[in-house]
Amino acid sequence: MKYRLKKNTAAEQAYVPDLERVGPLRKVERGESRILRTSEYPEPVKRFLARERGMLRVRLSTTAKRKLEHLSRATGVDVNELARRWVEQGIAREAG
Repeated sequence: MKYRLKKNTAAEQAYVPDLERVGPLRKVERGESRILRTSEYPEPVKRFLARERGMLRVRLSTTAKRKLEHLSRATGVDVNELARRWVEQGIAREAG
């Protein structure tokens, strides 16, 4: 299943380059921004955090990554799908 990203609004398009150019700490120092509670986060940040909540990032050794990529090429199955299967199989083995 492919996830289709929503288009950014005009406010989001302006927000990101400005933040990259000036920097968040400089904006706080100048009084242009303030530190927010999670309930006050702007909508782009809320959406990003909502997407990330369901994500699990796995760091593989170089050897394991090469094996995974080789297996992916050999079987035609996406690397992410193979990694998901490996994790699920490991969980199933641990559950007994």
